[in-house]
Amino acid sequence: MALYGAAPDCLYAAPSNGTRMPPGGKLESGYEYNVMFERPMSHSFGDLSTQDHLYTLTLGVFDWLALDGQIGLGDVTEKNGKLPTLDYNTAFAGGYGFRIRAYDNKEWGVRVILGGEHICVHPQVRSINNDKYEAILDDWQASALVAKDFRFVTVYTGMKASDCQLIYTLNKHDRKRVSSDQHIGLITGLEVYFFKDKKTRVNVEGRFFDETALSTSVSYLF
Repeated sequence: MALYGAAPDCLYAAPSNGTRMPPGGKLESGYEYNVMFERPMSHSFGDLSTQDHLYTLTLGVFDWLALDGQIGLGDVTEKNGKLPTLDYNTAFAGGYGFRIRAYDNKEWGVRVILGGEHICVHPQVRSINNDKYEAILDDWQASALVAKDFRFVTVYTGMKASDCQLIYTLNKHDRKRVSSDQHIGLITGLEVYFFKDKKTRVNVEGRFFDETALSTSVSYLF
């Protein structure tokens, strides 16, 4: 049982960051709250849940290409598996990614956004039953979203593929890797723009099947 003891340190699959992409040379910055209610892990090691607080920054390279960055903190709970329920302390999280506007029909207000996001987490060293675990989390996600624009609202939905991998070392010498149980999921979200300039954006996004998660964010386009 101790062989996979570090699996609960896996944090989350990254949010898609929505569908707004800053024009070339512009920045969008904001705050994101992400809660993962459940993510099943392989080898019967139960479910993960987490709450994460992230500072986000997006750079518009071109009107059709944006680069995303994230930095923040998160906590983790593991339950319903071979190990007893375990709460893990807040840890550093950072990530990066990109989004491409692959299709844009302004007459219909329909867009297609392709994206890739990566999260890397270095949780604190944990001791369980006199065993010490060191872990690195690598979480990769690719998504394809279809968005429909209205005057001050955008709704979107799409598919994602994610691979949550945890590389951990037990007592300084036994190095193992654990993956999540499911890799294909659904994304659906809503973006609301405020004021005439539409620079302030509030986003709510749900993710299902590979995980059950909800993220909310507020951001401003500079």
